[in-house]
Amino acid sequence: MLLAAAVLAAVFVAATTHARKPPAAGASGGTPAVAAPAPVVVTELGHRLLGATGSWELFGLAGGEVVRIQPAQGRITRTMIPPLLSTGPVSFLAGPGQVIIRPLDFVPGYLVPDGRPGRELRGVLGNGGPVFPGPAPGQVWVPAGSGDHVSLSLARMDGTTLGASFPVPGGDSALMAALADGGGYVLVPGAGGWYDARLGAFHLVAVGAVAAVGPTRWLAVECHGKTHCAPVVIDSASGARRILPGNALPWWHAGADIFPGTISPDGSTAAVFGTGNAGTPTLHLIDLTSGADDQLAVQGSPGAGAMAWSPDSRWLFAAASPGQARTLIAVNARTHRAADLGVTFPQVSQVAVEAPQPDNGRQPRQAPDDSRKRLIPPPGTSASDDHQVLPELTCKCWHFPLTKPHGSLVTRHSTSP
Repeated sequence: MLLAAAVLAAVFVAATTHARKPPAAGASGGTPAVAAPAPVVVTELGHRLLGATGSWELFGLAGGEVVRIQPAQGRITRTMIPPLLSTGPVSFLAGPGQVIIRPLDFVPGYLVPDGRPGRELRGVLGNGGPVFPGPAPGQVWVPAGSGDHVSLSLARMDGTTLGASFPVPGGDSALMAALADGGGYVLVPGAGGWYDARLGAFHLVAVGAVAAVGPTRWLAVECHGKTHCAPVVIDSASGARRILPGNALPWWHAGADIFPGTISPDGSTAAVFGTGNAGTPTLHLIDLTSGADDQLAVQGSPGAGAMAWSPDSRWLFAAASPGQARTLIAVNARTHRAADLGVTFPQVSQVAVEAPQPDNGRQPRQAPDDSRKRLIPPPGTSASDDHQVLPELTCKCWHFPLTKPHGSLVTRHSTSP
C-alpha cells in the first residue's frame, strides 16, 4: 500500500498542470505586482484513479476552492472561489457541468462551471437558505416564503424558475431540518415522524429518526418507549418496511443528535457516522440485508454533505477529520479499506458526485393521488395519516410496538442513560 501511494505521488509530481492565470499588472515605475493565484488550475495525472471507467465526477469543497476529480480521465481541476461570508451550513450540489455553493445565511453563494471561474448565484438562488436536488439533472428545489408559509420551488442551477412548487408543512422550522430523500424530493420532520414531501403528496414514511437516505432505500431508527429501538429499512418507492437484523446503530438513541448518513445507489450499504467510547466520531458501513456493522479504521468529519457514493456503489467518499493524513477519504465498498488518491489538496468539508444522465426533458408533474405507489403506513398509524398537515415535534423516539412478520415484539436496549 505504501509503495502504491508513493508511486501515485511520484506520478502526480510529474503530471502536467495547465494554469489559467490572469495577466500580472504593475504600477508605472514601480515594482511589478505579485500575480494573483490562478482561478482555475487543471492537472493531468496521466493515469486513472481508483480504477474508474465511467464518466462520473467527484467534487469537493475545500476551503476557498472547488476540487473537481474526474477519476476515469485522471484529471484534477481546482477552481478558486471568493471566501464565503458565513461560517454556517452550506448547500453543495453538483449538476451537469457545474456545482453550486449556497450558504444557509443570506450571503452570496457561487456557481462554478466546469473548467471556468465561478460567479455569484443569480435569480432565485441569489438569496440564502437550503437547496435540495431536484427530480432531473440540473434541477434544484429552492425555498420561497417565510414563517409558517413556506414552499419549495423548482429551479435550474442558473437560478431560473421552472414553475413547479409545493408547500412545506411546518414552515421554516421543518424546512431547516429537512433532508434530500435521494430521489429528487425531500423528507420533512413532523408530528409522529418523517414525511416524504413532493408534488401532490405528503406521506408519513418513518416513525422515528432518519439514519440514512439513498435513491432506493431509507434507514430509520424507530423506538418503543425510550429504551427499545430497532433500525428499519424502508423501500422508498413502495414504503415496504422490514426490521434490520443484527446490532446496527447501537449508539443511536432517543434524542441522539447525529447527522444522517447515505445509502449506496444499489441499496446494499448504508454509511453512517457514530460515536466511539471517547465521544469521537466513527464511520460505519452497514449491510442492509444482514445488518452487519463494520466500523472503519478512518475518522470522517460528520456534517451535512460530508459523504457521497460513486454511481456504481464501489466507492464511498467522505470528508476526513481535521488533522488526518488524508483530507478526503475514499473507501472501497467491497474491502472496507481506504485507498490513497495520491493527490494533495486542502481540507475537504463537503463532497458531491455527478453522473451524466439523459434529461429527456423530464419535468415533475402534479400527479393525481392514485398515480403513486401506495405507501405502507408505519405500525401504529393509519393510512389516513398520510396526508395530515401536522405541527413539528422535536422528540426522535416514538411510542409504538415494532413487530416482526410473525408478530413477536422486537426490543433493543438503548445506550441512553
